[in-house]
Amino acid sequence: MLMNEYETTLVLRPDIGGETIEGALDRVRDVVSKESGKLLSIEHWGKKKLAYEIKKHTRGIYVQASFLGAGNLVSELERNLRINSSVLRFLTLKIASGINADDRESQDYVKP
Repeated sequence: MLMNEYETTLVLRPDIGGETIEGALDRVRDVVSKESGKLLSIEHWGKKKLAYEIKKHTRGIYVQASFLGAGNLVSELERNLRINSSVLRFLTLKIASGINADDRESQDYVKP
């Protein structure tokens, strides 16, 4: 089955704990699996200084998720991220199209 490859970068509030971060990442995993997508990797970049203040925060926790999907996967994922109060910003980019899901391997997520 041919799918598109996407990459979503999340900026989470810096004052949240590890369980809240995992809750946001679980939401990403759930949406990708429910919409028949394939999660390729999740990379935790850690806490970094923001270029500008967002909701009175000058730092944020950056996380990047790469996944394969089709249909309305991206719109459903972004809808879920919008209603999550821990997410300050997010950006989804389409990396490639016409990718065979069987050719791509998933990387295991290691908690930081």
